[in-house]
Amino acid sequence: MNEIALFSPSRNDTEKRLMATLERRVPRGSLKTYRDPDSLRRRLLPGGSSAPTLVILAATKQDLLAVVPLREMLLGFRVIMVLPDSDDLTLAMGWGMWPRFVSYADGDFQDVAGVLSKIVGTATHQTKGASRRWLSLK
Repeated sequence: MNEIALFSPSRNDTEKRLMATLERRVPRGSLKTYRDPDSLRRRLLPGGSSAPTLVILAATKQDLLAVVPLREMLLGFRVIMVLPDSDDLTLAMGWGMWPRFVSYADGDFQDVAGVLSKIVGTATHQTKGASRRWLSLK
């Protein structure tokens, strides 16, 4: 099973909305939450289990600043960023972490769940009533 690592330093309504959306679309038990940069750093170190897909929820600029020091470690990981706003500085910091997808904290997170499902290989596509799996982006 593909692990999904959610970095979310703040417990808030934004995180609750994201979790509710993701839990409907990803396999049960595949989502693990990391609250501080040190715990995420330890998870990303080589030698552990397979590389997780990362969802970084930066609901505030402070949350975003907390993950910026891990920037170099994120190379080679599949990263989805959820940014607090679309200010130029926020976008520069977010895209500077080489995500595969960027969304915003004020959305409904259906876009995040769809991209994540495709990355981890759980997305389905309906064709004339028949279901078939999308190819994974692994």
